Amino acid sequence: MTPRPTATGQSPSTLMHAMQVLQITAACGYRGASIEDYLDALELSRPTIYRLLKGLKDQGFLRAAPVRGRYLLGYELLVMGSQAGNGAGLRDLTRPRLLSLAQRFGDSFYLFAADGLNAVCLEVQNGEYPVGSFVRATGGRVPLGVGQASIALLAYLGDEERASILKRNAERLQHEYHISLDDIAMEIDHLRSVGYARGVEGSHLPEYTGLAIPILDHGGHPLGAMSCSMLKSRMTETHKHSVLQGMHEEVRELVQQAHGLLYIE
Repeated sequence: MTPRPTATGQSPSTLMHAMQVLQITAACGYRGASIEDYLDALELSRPTIYRLLKGLKDQGFLRAAPVRGRYLLGYELLVMGSQAGNGAGLRDLTRPRLLSLAQRFGDSFYLFAADGLNAVCLEVQNGEYPVGSFVRATGGRVPLGVGQASIALLAYLGDEERASILKRNAERLQHEYHISLDDIAMEIDHLRSVGYARGVEGSHLPEYTGLAIPILDHGGHPLGAMSCSMLKSRMTETHKHSVLQGMHEEVRELVQQAHGLLYIE
């Protein structure tokens, strides 16, 4: 694909304002964002906003909505997003494996990666018994510390990095999810002991449970986590053992398929 020509001489503030325009557009959802939405949210003049809108539309990052005068996110973001979630080919390698697990066991299987203070869902495949989740779809985010995939990711970060993330997330974890840092520390110890994460049971989704294992690079740093969610009533010891065995097999084969790009203990 031939890259579109880029403008030169753009200031950091212009870039920041362009990103804000995209965020406002995303927040307006399927109805699209109007010029009034941008004016209400940004301390910019109408001509400046129109220049930003034109530039973003020319680059494919915005498109016209069916309703005249409104804007939707452009398809170029979808193209870029598919690559953003595919570091080292991880998403492409994992997708068929999640589908195989979902068809085999009937539960919901996910690929997560750490992104700043959050865990972001890069892929999800549902089986015969799909369940609710902290994330609704690919691209959904939760604070690191929420869910079993977060535990698998946090456990293999450096001590300072993990402590910094949890310190910054602590108030939100407690207030929104009723999850304490002590609970998270206990679950990290559990993962290191038995090789899989269970997650911390908070106030959300009490009828569901799950399992997760990390996907590590050569240095033991987490590239991602493979996760499974299911109804608690389905989490028998036999089913848990079978699902974990299947997940570990898929991750081992994924690592081999990556020709040395990935590493798992």
